[in-house]
Amino acid sequence: MNGRADALAARPDQWVVRPAAPRKNDRDLRTDPLLRLVCVPYAGGGASVYQRWGHALLPAVEPWALRLPGHDARMAEPLATDLVSVASDAAAALIALGPGPYALFGHSLGAFLAFEIARALRDRWDTEPTFLAIGGRNAPQVGTSGVAMSHLPDDQYLDLLDQRFGAIPRVLREDAQMRALYLPILRADVMMLETYAYRPGKPLSCPILALGGEDDPETSVGSLAAWGAHTTAGCTTVMLPGGHFFLETQREQLLQLLSAELLATLVP
Repeated sequence: MNGRADALAARPDQWVVRPAAPRKNDRDLRTDPLLRLVCVPYAGGGASVYQRWGHALLPAVEPWALRLPGHDARMAEPLATDLVSVASDAAAALIALGPGPYALFGHSLGAFLAFEIARALRDRWDTEPTFLAIGGRNAPQVGTSGVAMSHLPDDQYLDLLDQRFGAIPRVLREDAQMRALYLPILRADVMMLETYAYRPGKPLSCPILALGGEDDPETSVGSLAAWGAHTTAGCTTVMLPGGHFFLETQREQLLQLLSAELLATLVP
């Protein structure tokens, strides 16, 4: 392992955070979880995206959220645009946390990051997640749709993002301070996605769940099913109601589905 990865692995708390535990009047059964679910955010997203997932997942599953450089509590760090390098460093941090087992979930940009984290764990440390779930993103060999946009002027950039994903908050257009703070993060994340160069490799040995939104033009049943080429353990494809951000609009259904799939990995 190189010195940079060593330094980052020594501080896994930089990379992952456990979302808030259930309320005080709830019984927290995650004192000794059977499985950690590491959740990777979409472009522009942070750990807060997964803040309430612990309330709906199986008690045996403990959700963790990945924090990228320049995001969340790491705002003082430089933003990153090399997806494979970020995934490798994140994998080093997971190894430093200690033995798993781990499962991975990533949405949109996070789908490719989760996939490359899984490959880095296998290639560098001879270990794999027990399960990989991806949402809102075609298999990497299929490619991404749409034109490159991370270099466009601000207003044109936001317009195109809104047309494709429908998720640009109004405050980002109206508040100059918010735009100055958030837009560089969004640009760096989108550049990470646009410059990602998939490298063919041997398939993973963990099952894959590929999720898409029925109204999302970014994906299709066929492009999601193509994730099956990346596993020897089977790939399940599910389309949920909604657009690209079905993980917000259909959160309860998504978490029920994830819980069922994760349970299958826990029960022989």
